[in-house]
Amino acid sequence: MMIHCALLTLSLFAAPAEAASDADSRAEVQRLVRQLDASQLSQRDAAEASLLKLGPAILDLLPTKTERMSAEVAQRLARVRQKLQRQAADAAIRPSTITLHDDAMPLSKVLEAFGRQSGNPITDSRQRMGQPAADPTLKANFDKKPFWPALDQVLDQAGLTLYPFAEQAGLSVVTRGQATSRTGRACYAGPFRIEPVDVIARRDLRSPAAQSLMVGVEVAWEPRLRMISLAQRMADVTATDDRGRPLAVAEPQGQIESPMSGDAPAVKLELPLKLPPRSAERIATLKGKLIATIPGRTETFRFAKLAEAKNVEKRVAGVTVTLEDVRKNNDAWEVRVRVRFDEAGDALASHRNWIFTNPATLEGPDGKPINYDTFETTAQEKNELGIAYLFSVDKPIDQFTFVYKTPGTIVLSEFPYELKDIRLP
Repeated sequence: MMIHCALLTLSLFAAPAEAASDADSRAEVQRLVRQLDASQLSQRDAAEASLLKLGPAILDLLPTKTERMSAEVAQRLARVRQKLQRQAADAAIRPSTITLHDDAMPLSKVLEAFGRQSGNPITDSRQRMGQPAADPTLKANFDKKPFWPALDQVLDQAGLTLYPFAEQAGLSVVTRGQATSRTGRACYAGPFRIEPVDVIARRDLRSPAAQSLMVGVEVAWEPRLRMISLAQRMADVTATDDRGRPLAVAEPQGQIESPMSGDAPAVKLELPLKLPPRSAERIATLKGKLIATIPGRTETFRFAKLAEAKNVEKRVAGVTVTLEDVRKNNDAWEVRVRVRFDEAGDALASHRNWIFTNPATLEGPDGKPINYDTFETTAQEKNELGIAYLFSVDKPIDQFTFVYKTPGTIVLSEFPYELKDIRLP
């Protein structure tokens, strides 16, 4: 089975040029922040535009809001931070690229270079799986080639594939065995690799109207991304057979979603179609659109003076964290917070637990983090979640700082794809 697909590109912000030095960048950011409070509106607007041109690399250099900061500076900085967060998120969902120029490079060095250039952990698991672990010499000639097609080419050269059930985070390389080559079987869209893996046809002999065709599609993503959810609206799915006839979607109002499974950077989506006539031998085209919900850059919120804290609100980019209360709960201290996103989409739906992995710690006088014992949900709405954390500490609570980390934005992106020439059973 051959799958042909044009590489889909995304229109995103270009990455900023790297600053000459951290000191120069910091000085320039400080100068522009001061200009945000200039007497003339044109100067304030110019400073805000210049900060945006510096790109997401300056996010850590932007000052946090203080009581001495004017309302306009605080508002402009919040706007700049939110736009730069979006730029950073857009950059993250572009495919990583690989550049290598070597006609005789050991496999181990190729995989090491792929991991280093893309930020995607790649582990050679052959020895752990009891397989021979040869280190063949490969041709590795890539000039800014997107990660997935480049990796497929390397794995085919070495007779390898990826093991989808690896326990560790990242990609796990194993011997291919009876599996067919990877090149030509998949479609690539942004950081995703989409491949049809099975087709199941069903006819009910007692009820001729009860018939179905299920197309299983494996969607893999670069593991550097932290995925919240991945879905396919069936209204966005179209297909035709090899005679040009349209294949009807079985549940056009439905949405297919597969839950995220631990650290595995792949899920399988089952797309229900209506069974075509027996004369059809292949699905000529199958088009869809992945809806990916991805967290943006992680922001850190610090709260001191916990003994007197009451509804202390802090906002960064598109998220607001409120420390509602700190109270004694038997032998533990209970820290109650609310996390509100400007737009969370379905990211906070009750079946999604990603937000409960956000780090929440007490930081003691020695600077070392103390993890919570347990937590419970206190409130849940479309864009907001309340959580109570319990900490066991033997010192006065005012000696600690509560530190909470969460993405500053929730990014919803769509990735169209097209698969071709899928053989029917």
